[in-house]
Amino acid sequence: MGDYGFKILQDDSRTPGTRVCRDGVHFGFYASASVCPALLLYKKGSEEVAAVISFPEPSAPGNFYSMKVKLPADAYEYNFLDGDEVVTDPYARRLAGRETYGQTPSFSPHGLRGAFATGKYAWGEDRLPELPFHETVMYHLHVRGFTMHKNSGVRGKGTFSGLRRKIPYLKALGVNQVKLMPVYDFSELEIPEYLFRHQILEKDSMGSAQQDQMETCGSGAVSNSSEYILDESSVSQRDIMAHAFERPHMSETDFRKNYWGYGPGFYFAPKASYASSDRADLEFKDLVKAFHANGMEIILEFAFDTGTDIGTICDCLNYWADEYHVDGFSMVGRDDLSAELAKLPLFASRKLICSWFPESTIRENRKEHRIAQLNDGFMNDARRLLKGDAGMLDAFSYRTRQNPTGCAQINYMTNHDGFTMLDLVSYNMKYNDENGEMGRDGSDSNFSWNCGEEGPCAKRKITQLRLQQRKNAYAMMLLSQGTPMLLAGDEFGNTQLGNNNPWCQDNECTWLDWSRSKTNRELTEYVRQLIAFRKKHPMLHQKAELQCADYRSTGYPDLSYHGERAWYGDLRHSSLHMGCMYSGFYAGEQSFLYIAWNFHWEEQQFALPLLPEQYFWYRVFDTSLANSFPQPDEQEQLTDVRIFAAPPRTVVVLEGRMSEST
Repeated sequence: MGDYGFKILQDDSRTPGTRVCRDGVHFGFYASASVCPALLLYKKGSEEVAAVISFPEPSAPGNFYSMKVKLPADAYEYNFLDGDEVVTDPYARRLAGRETYGQTPSFSPHGLRGAFATGKYAWGEDRLPELPFHETVMYHLHVRGFTMHKNSGVRGKGTFSGLRRKIPYLKALGVNQVKLMPVYDFSELEIPEYLFRHQILEKDSMGSAQQDQMETCGSGAVSNSSEYILDESSVSQRDIMAHAFERPHMSETDFRKNYWGYGPGFYFAPKASYASSDRADLEFKDLVKAFHANGMEIILEFAFDTGTDIGTICDCLNYWADEYHVDGFSMVGRDDLSAELAKLPLFASRKLICSWFPESTIRENRKEHRIAQLNDGFMNDARRLLKGDAGMLDAFSYRTRQNPTGCAQINYMTNHDGFTMLDLVSYNMKYNDENGEMGRDGSDSNFSWNCGEEGPCAKRKITQLRLQQRKNAYAMMLLSQGTPMLLAGDEFGNTQLGNNNPWCQDNECTWLDWSRSKTNRELTEYVRQLIAFRKKHPMLHQKAELQCADYRSTGYPDLSYHGERAWYGDLRHSSLHMGCMYSGFYAGEQSFLYIAWNFHWEEQQFALPLLPEQYFWYRVFDTSLANSFPQPDEQEQLTDVRIFAAPPRTVVVLEGRMSEST
């Protein structure tokens, strides 16, 4: 294999992947075969090999090979030849051959190729917002689904560009951080279950009886014939998929989409099909820059395959931080690495979110509040109380104040894997048949309540109750300490029609229907006002966990609980209501907030503690009202009132402040 006229330079760099330098393009590759690997070059957009260039023998022992090649990077794409196998660079900074979302893949070994990140991006004055977790309101979204619907009202639907055009909406809503589901390049074509699980390849001479047996495997049964079950390591997924398409009884429609994107991918390359241009890398940088210009952060989710070593993970996270200026990362399914990742120098300036951290890591991180836990604890306890389950009040009281030093707590009522907020109050059961897994997928522990009728309903009493329950749910998130996380579209009534696991639904089931933002303005405006109310009152999002004690000798504890008697919170098993009073003196405020949580189906009484002289209670918030936030001049003053009533299934907030006439 010659050099085809390209100038080859020795390169002792140990960096895998590519880097465009002044004197050539660096290539680094870990080979698995015993023979020297080669570089395959293609003219841009072509699957035809234009040049095959062998790597020089490495200067150090091992299987890492590197070299520099003098070439016009914008005119070429590349792969590696490792023995007899064509390998697309796992460190590729860009990918070619998968630019259209959901396109039928090319099963040519040259169909997917690496491309080069060329040109210098003008970051200008871009700076990280560096928002502390206690001042963050997070918004969780899927880039494609967020603007793909015909009603999204943006150009570049389903792309980074489309999301950028929704920044004014997000800013007006009040969120200041978005957490994106995977945006690295992954294959959205899902191998059918029987091929994926059993790696079945049929022989050319398979008889009809054997074909029937294979069909049985496809319905969920396991074939007893090991003749057609290969070890997972013995055949590539590309081979399996190519062979499946050749089967006469298979068609493209038999393959599902990996819409969410979790699983193996090219972790260094922004997803080409999420771009409206041919440069996903530049379009994503434009997105980050625009978010930062508006004081908002971007957190990326990564679902590293279990075979990905810690070194590659560190390289990847550092690359996205340096190259794309992202503000942090959320690890999915790799909590075994949470302690090790938290020690990286990267997370002195970036955020790290995992489902769990060891207590030792939390203790070590007390000075740097850069890590956060995202788990289902708050969601499950809050959902059960919302629908009226007994025995949950004590657990919820803990969740509302949980905020340990050294590790932020992220609170949410809904996540991408589960019901949307509307579905949470509309369905008692999941409806996942469209996923093609006979309803066996998705959680059965949703802690949901349909408010009296299953599914869509036009009865005014039920629709009003569902609206009020969603208002209550948002109050549970946004009036609790910690960091609230909103699921995209919940604020205007997004529905998945009861599907709680739409991982393969690339359609209107998962695309946000923005026309709902017009028909659900009351809820959207309520969420906007509630976020603003939270930001206005630092006592609702403090740096450290509340102690329920008067440790500043103000005459009031930072947080106290009340029931039908002041200062005596009733958290018994059967109780479904409690009052929580926050003293603003611990957060630089000269006021108090009293939150009356009533999850009972009947009106409940709440006792009010005495306030300092010249202070009065004002009703500032009530989820039972269409206008849940009355204007200051319309707020009811509770004069000489020691006990007040909260309507059924309602959250009421009173503010204790000095009278305006004082």
